[in-house]
Amino acid sequence: MNNQVIGIEDAVESTELPSSKFTIQAGITASLERDRSVDRSPFRSYLGNIWNLKNEASIEFVEKLEKKFRKKNKFHSYFSGLPSNQTPQNLTEYIAGQIDFKALVQNEMKLLESLANESDSTSLVGGNVVFMHYKNTGEEDDAGRLLVVMLDKKGAFEFDEKTLEPKRLQPIDTDALRQAAMFDLTLFSEVYPNKDGAAYLHFIEGRSKAEFFKSALGCDTQVSNKESVGNIFEAIKQFSALNSIKHKMQASITQKVYEYIEKNIGQQVELKEIQNVIDGALPPDHLAVGKFSKFANENGYQINAVFEATRYSLNQGVTIKITDFQSNYTVNIKAASIGYSGKPVIVDSNLTYLKIPLSAADRDQIKAVIGEKDEADS
Repeated sequence: MNNQVIGIEDAVESTELPSSKFTIQAGITASLERDRSVDRSPFRSYLGNIWNLKNEASIEFVEKLEKKFRKKNKFHSYFSGLPSNQTPQNLTEYIAGQIDFKALVQNEMKLLESLANESDSTSLVGGNVVFMHYKNTGEEDDAGRLLVVMLDKKGAFEFDEKTLEPKRLQPIDTDALRQAAMFDLTLFSEVYPNKDGAAYLHFIEGRSKAEFFKSALGCDTQVSNKESVGNIFEAIKQFSALNSIKHKMQASITQKVYEYIEKNIGQQVELKEIQNVIDGALPPDHLAVGKFSKFANENGYQINAVFEATRYSLNQGVTIKITDFQSNYTVNIKAASIGYSGKPVIVDSNLTYLKIPLSAADRDQIKAVIGEKDEADS
């Protein structure tokens, strides 16, 4: 087959299986390994052949990885815009047909190799780096997506030793996927260099958290999804205090934000969507309307422009952790469940004591330790 894939418009004739959801445009596996024959064992990279698109293993490979990527918790972001990162330029040139797929991969592997060698970590190990350009079947006019995946050499995915093309696919081993980045090329073309609207850059961490992979591909994020969720609720507290929002209204805002994020667990949520929820909970003429996003960004609350919550991170974001000064106990309470009255957990007017309802199981557990009251008094 032709070993030169020219951009998106002039790509090698793509192939799909009748039942496939995807049409593969191009694929290459590269290798990133330490050169043990040289002092300090620097990383070296080399490229395999452009994949045979009629290879059934290649199509199955894309489908399995796309499914895994879709299910994993992801960071969603935009390119930082730093001139030191060449990935946006490489993608722009590829989409425009100015460079072919092999040149795109070569350029990206140079970045990976360079940043891996700049790392101070001696524990870094190499692996196979797979580049796949594909589209949804039936959406051939769309620019498609670029998926870049770093895999262990030994794992679920087996490659030909000479060509590095996929040979066969064993049952998926989660640990084989170390890190992965997905670029929505259509969104990238429409949005970049702005940082507004749907995110075109998606990143997941598997077994590895090595920074060089993220940095080389422009996937470096300032804060995790979990931190983003927690910081939203912290920002709501201070935003309410600054804008003289009373506690009852603050509680209503917090609950509405909680419910909105809960409805979108595992999906992209933009910071501006949270602002819209807050605005909807405020009186239309309130001075705080339209100001939450700016407040959060300008006051050091690290919140990704686009984040993805898990149920755990959401519940952690609205939970108060209470510990006495002698560390005799620790209690985690949802903020909406505590109050002076009318709540499951009650505090006295001086905020000195908590009154917490006990379940039958809790009562039995405590009774087993301290006995009945009349026994304790005797």
